[in-house]
Amino acid sequence: MKQLLIALALVAALVALAQMYVAGQTYTPVTRLASPDGMTFTTVQDTTSERTACGAANDRFLQPIKQQCKDCEIVFARCERDYENVQSALSDIAGIPHHQVRAPGIRVHITGPEAPAKFTCEYIAQDMAKRGLHSSCIAPASKSS
Repeated sequence: MKQLLIALALVAALVALAQMYVAGQTYTPVTRLASPDGMTFTTVQDTTSERTACGAANDRFLQPIKQQCKDCEIVFARCERDYENVQSALSDIAGIPHHQVRAPGIRVHITGPEAPAKFTCEYIAQDMAKRGLHSSCIAPASKSS
């Protein structure tokens, strides 16, 4: 009987510890879209403290895109639990000069042909500014020879 009580206490402690661990996690909404014109958009939204909130953030972001760009491919939409995973999601563009839109709550990394990527970056930043959001298009760092 004593062993059973110890086992039950241990299980209760492990459940409480697991709940604290899950509650202590943070989740970063990360999506990647491919457009039919050869551009790729990788978005990183602000971190949330709940997985459901992260999934909802991805859904809110993707909903208008699904409606307006039927030919766009959602490469992935996921909730990353740590910064290293977010960096991994960006790893294939990290060394490539690319345009970025930065705004409160979101960063959008745009890869593809230079002229359309630059135009799209500037357009998105200007449109967000018209809607009252502080945003900017960050051009890729120039390579030094």
